[in-house]
Amino acid sequence: MKKFIFALVAVATLLFACKKDDNSNIKTVQLNEVFSLKVNQTAELDNDGLKITFLEITEDSRCPTNADCFWAGRVVAEFKVEKGGESVIKTLTDNPENDPMLSTTFTAFGHLVKLDEVTPYPDGSPIAQKDYVVKIEIE
Repeated sequence: MKKFIFALVAVATLLFACKKDDNSNIKTVQLNEVFSLKVNQTAELDNDGLKITFLEITEDSRCPTNADCFWAGRVVAEFKVEKGGESVIKTLTDNPENDPMLSTTFTAFGHLVKLDEVTPYPDGSPIAQKDYVVKIEIE
């Protein structure tokens, strides 16, 4: 009987330990609040159902610290925005001057999304996707 109870407890422990919480990577945010997202992290607008996921940095040509550059460069971030079963992919940049197709803001599902900051700032060494963090705001 003790062996049976031990086996039952062991199986139950394994099942609970392996269970993945589908919402573990979703943070709740407020309207007009600047918040941070890591790559593949999702934020959900409180009481609205709008979700935004930071997918990746598709370009980072910003001039590294302590370097002399003829162009400031830019960083381009890609996002997935979802609401009510619909989704769109949107792109933001910190420097839209050289590309009229890019902006520091976009509108999706009735909300304006603004890019505030992308870190880390380049220092000359490669930056892994997992290390990028964006600060954005939803209005």
